[in-house]
Amino acid sequence: MIPAPTLTPKEPVFLPAEDRTRMARLYEEVWIRLEEMAMITSRTLKLDAGRESEIGFRHFAQEPKFDYDAVELVRTSRGAGCYDYRHGLCFEPGSHHQLGDVDSTVRS
Repeated sequence: MIPAPTLTPKEPVFLPAEDRTRMARLYEEVWIRLEEMAMITSRTLKLDAGRESEIGFRHFAQEPKFDYDAVELVRTSRGAGCYDYRHGLCFEPGSHHQLGDVDSTVRS
């Protein structure tokens, strides 16, 4: 019988200079895009996002009875803003269920 491998913590590994440069550019690009998505979502939902807002890209758990794919993009003192990227809908958690069947929602 072969013993199960044990997981041991690994030491951090520095990227080679070329990869480090590329990762820095990618990080900046991703962060700029996330900020833009959060700004659009908070503006659409009138969340009054300010410097205290938290920007992130968190999967929003889907309820089985609804057909959507959403991420939470921003958290403010007034609430959170999510985006359903399948249907192009911005919503606040707790309000998305009120949409019912999102496939029947009129989209422009």
